[in-house]
Amino acid sequence: MGSRNDELVDLAKHFDHMVSRLERLIDTQRRLLHDVSHELRSPLARLQAAADLMQQQPDRTAEFVERIQRDTVRMDTLLGELLTLAKLDAGVSGNQGSALDLGEIIGEIVEDTRLVADKKPCSIVANGPDSIVMNGSHELIHRAIENVVRNAIRFAPSDTAVAISTSVGSGLVRVTVSDCGPGVPEDSLNQIFEPFVRISPSSSSDGYGLGLAISRRVMDTHGGTIVAANRIPSGLLVTLEFPQGNG
Repeated sequence: MGSRNDELVDLAKHFDHMVSRLERLIDTQRRLLHDVSHELRSPLARLQAAADLMQQQPDRTAEFVERIQRDTVRMDTLLGELLTLAKLDAGVSGNQGSALDLGEIIGEIVEDTRLVADKKPCSIVANGPDSIVMNGSHELIHRAIENVVRNAIRFAPSDTAVAISTSVGSGLVRVTVSDCGPGVPEDSLNQIFEPFVRISPSSSSDGYGLGLAISRRVMDTHGGTIVAANRIPSGLLVTLEFPQGNG
């Protein structure tokens, strides 16, 4: 009889855990829907305003068309990032078992982000082995790391460096991205990987707060981790760790 009661207690605990998890998932989806609605409302309102003004002031048509194009691109970017998040959450993320060269990916990211960095201006410095062979999705790992690098560039002061370092040890491939920016409040370090979270008010018009959330989802699908820590005296250090696999 005692064994039967223990089984019922365990079953009740598992059931409570499952209910709690479902409640968290439902709450997350509800908040995500609210955030998406909020993010879409502003560009849609600007599109409507530009269309109305274009009818009232036809001599400024070119200016209003440019505004419409700019907001259309922003909405397309938002929807594309949301689609990526949805695919990662659903486990539809392509081949994650093929061999790839991380050194090649880092080189691509440095080239892809150099133009943005030059506008600050700040520099991008990459350190580590020229070649690191590991298993994973080339496209997703590229995106996960690039999102972190672009975030570092966004907050890096002018005439400073964003450093990308790679290393291998104990079956893990480690990538760190560091900047000399303002850092993040200690109690918000984990929040920056949640969708639509913007810690700095100055970044409210630059992106949708989805880049680092996508990076975390990519790490989850690859069995890896991503964490952030403040640097001394200033700056942020983001560390991504992947299982190397069979390479």
